[in-house]
Amino acid sequence: MRHWSRGRKTVRNFLLSILLVFLLYASQGFPPYTVEGMCRRVRNDYLLGELEPLYVQRDWRRYSGNQSVRYTTVAARSGETYVIFRYRDSLLGSRRDWRCPEPVFGEGAVCTKHEGAIYAAGPFGEAASAVAVVRAQKNPEPNGRMQSREFTLEGERLADQVFAFPYEVGGHYMEDEDVDPADLTLPELVDWWYREPVPSGDGTVYSWAEAELPCTVTLYGEAGEVLETFELSLTASDIRSWW
Repeated sequence: MRHWSRGRKTVRNFLLSILLVFLLYASQGFPPYTVEGMCRRVRNDYLLGELEPLYVQRDWRRYSGNQSVRYTTVAARSGETYVIFRYRDSLLGSRRDWRCPEPVFGEGAVCTKHEGAIYAAGPFGEAASAVAVVRAQKNPEPNGRMQSREFTLEGERLADQVFAFPYEVGGHYMEDEDVDPADLTLPELVDWWYREPVPSGDGTVYSWAEAELPCTVTLYGEAGEVLETFELSLTASDIRSWW
């Protein structure tokens, strides 16, 4: 009888543990565990049609205190609409948090920055190669002089309809006013050209303009012929962001 009572307590404690986990899971809004579940959540949140995953990437990031977090990045398609989004994974499902920007959408094609590369998704299945050209432009100087620079990035195919365009990150210190813009990497130039002193600051605190950077993606065939060109765009904060 004593053994039976102990067994009943074990079962009771097990059931209570399951109930507690369920309540915690419910309190988070039933976050998804699978890529299909993530696509379903994005579809419902943004009133899209059925989302077809095109590419999935899972990577780890380490934060202070040796905290490691795994993220899942997904490129998907709903008809002619392409979307790239990211979720933070945990034992209680995957969800977006304050470190993850909103999904990016595009009709016909879409691009965003991710981990030192520009990711583009679109109807790229027929392309043998792809090149992205990103254009940064400094605000006009008092004398009317305009400065601009283009970065040409070779594509790496990640999936049938997804390319990545890696760029150099570098490490110039942007307080050096004598630096030549031609020597700067894309994020360094964006950091320098698009920052603005905060009016209430002491001149050492900056914000960054939400300026658009045109990003032209050109597809090429096996013989090097141009197949199609997509006029897309990024923002200065996209390039500066760690995502």
